[in-house]
Amino acid sequence: HARMAVARGGGAQALALLADVLAFEAEGTAPMLEGPARDRRESEASEALLAAATATGDPEIFVRATRFVPLRLSSGSDGPREIDRVADAADRAVPGLASTKALRAWSQILRQQLDAARALLVEPLTEPRALLAAARLALIDRTPGVTLALLDRAEAEGMGLAHRGDARLASELRRDALRALWRGPDGEVDLAAAIDGVVAFARERGLAEGERRGLSLRDELDRPLLLAILGEFNAGKSTLVNAFLGADVAPTGILPTTATLNVLRGGAERLVRVVRKDGTTREGEHAALRGLLAEAEEEGAIVDRVEITLPSELLERVWILDTPGSNAPNPEHEALAQEALRRADVALWVFDAGQAGKATEGKILAGIRASKREVIAALNKVDRLKPEELTRVMDTLVTSMPELGGLPVPLSARAALKARLAADDAAYGASGFPALLERLERDVFARARPLKRRACAGRLFALIDDALATEPDALAIHRRGAEDARTAARALREVSGRLTPELDRALDEMDAGQSTAIVEAAREVLSFVRPRSGRFGTHDADPEDRAFLTELLVGRFDQLSDRVATRLASALAERILVASSALAHDAWPALVRSRVDASVGAPFAHFAGYQAGLLEAGAVRRFFDDVLPTLTLSEAPVADALASLRASPRDVLRPQLEASLEALLESLARELEGRAAQATRDEAALRSRTYDPLRALRDVLSELVT
Repeated sequence: HARMAVARGGGAQALALLADVLAFEAEGTAPMLEGPARDRRESEASEALLAAATATGDPEIFVRATRFVPLRLSSGSDGPREIDRVADAADRAVPGLASTKALRAWSQILRQQLDAARALLVEPLTEPRALLAAARLALIDRTPGVTLALLDRAEAEGMGLAHRGDARLASELRRDALRALWRGPDGEVDLAAAIDGVVAFARERGLAEGERRGLSLRDELDRPLLLAILGEFNAGKSTLVNAFLGADVAPTGILPTTATLNVLRGGAERLVRVVRKDGTTREGEHAALRGLLAEAEEEGAIVDRVEITLPSELLERVWILDTPGSNAPNPEHEALAQEALRRADVALWVFDAGQAGKATEGKILAGIRASKREVIAALNKVDRLKPEELTRVMDTLVTSMPELGGLPVPLSARAALKARLAADDAAYGASGFPALLERLERDVFARARPLKRRACAGRLFALIDDALATEPDALAIHRRGAEDARTAARALREVSGRLTPELDRALDEMDAGQSTAIVEAAREVLSFVRPRSGRFGTHDADPEDRAFLTELLVGRFDQLSDRVATRLASALAERILVASSALAHDAWPALVRSRVDASVGAPFAHFAGYQAGLLEAGAVRRFFDDVLPTLTLSEAPVADALASLRASPRDVLRPQLEASLEALLESLARELEGRAAQATRDEAALRSRTYDPLRALRDVLSELVT
């Protein structure tokens, strides 16, 4: 219909309508329009706006045209030309539009004329597309922090983007800036900064376990590669460890047999260090280890690991983690094996040649592979097999366990250790152990740094997944807050009629209270008035009595107003709180009571002042001068005469109360709508400034662990 209106000569109005229709279709009603189809709709909308602006010369329509030309056209060579065409038309009609300058800046960026683009982006930047262009330039200049600051500024200042294409562009810029933020100048991921960022997140969100794991991971990053010797119970792991280190360890028997994780590390002195879960340590000579472990047990301290320092060239390059066997009969040993598996940077899996290839082994190995950590396999105790048996076992492992990623190294750790202790080179070579060292040198030791980073990245990856799992609940808090506030705002706008009974009761109480005060005042008048002494005389009173009556009535009416106002405010506050009960859990009740007190108190104070002014401005004088002289001196006539001195609550007070309460309800509703909008903004900010950076870091880390 819009196109037909244009074809029939509808002019600028029809063109503007067509632009709105096209924009609405592209952005709101046709989610199937993506990529080129959406770009065409946006381009057609801009073209229609440009035609309408040219026909009318209306600057506002030119601004809309410059804001709507799709920046997505930048993907092709026609993009800059299309942008320039719209900008030229706008400049001819209305020179100097800020939106036109922003558009030209984008054209220069697309042409890689970056200095020309910078010259156009001069503060203050008031156009959303100018901020987007400046954010893009900052990203090109490798200052992602500036990009994020500009995008945050656009969000904080409430700059609406012309259409969803710009919003998507802003989202992509934020994503790319966040990814760049985690990389150093050389393009490599700054893992230390990434871990610190996750620790800060965990601390801020009160995730104690996440913070502890992050701090531990930060320490791990600075340590040498940790090679875990893993395998099932009785596979010969401890013998293999001793074969690595030879006579330096085996004769001393320092490896504890208790359920501990034992880390062998290089150092100039022979020391042992017991590291407890609380971070404290105890250290001494090798012989003191059992005593240190017993001391920890007596004190009820939980041991995290035992570090054994030995002079060893190998241990200067890589630390060895000796672990209890998996599938062990002792559940405590099994738990330690799982913890060792989590901490390991690289795993050396030891098979028992006599029973290799169990399903339980395959499950654990698949888990290690899934975590993207390197696995080297050793087939131990091959001296117990005949050659044909060894061939069959090796073939079975290769076909049934593809997660190994290569052939296991056949060896006899017992023969290797015995040969090392006896300095028998021939026997050592025949043990198969040199082949294992060669494999480790090629696949592990020579790649220690990238493997270390990859393993730490994998653990950080898992930690981020745990952190991201808190997102739905964290966002839901703000979402529920927004929903509760909107619900309460709607309820407040509907509650006005339900307050009428409370107003009626308050006004009835005012009427009754005034009547009581008048009767009491009449009795006072009868007590001090001097009756006329003759037939043609008049009743009279002293000036002091006249002042006393004024003071008496003002005081009684003021007390009445205060009392009724307090009761009414309490009743109204309760009704409003019931209507807005969705917010009863926060500071809302105190705020409502305070606002109601003020809204009710002001009309009552005004009414009391009006009443006092009425009495003091002449009403009492007229009573004494004009009414009292000829009045019958009995309670009823005097009370009837005094009743004319009071102001009518229904005529004077009610309109003010109703207006004040309407204003109160509207202001409370607007405040709630503001709260809802703020909660929505807080939700978006939490997502974009807290969880999106974690997601971006996760994406970057995925490149390391893939």
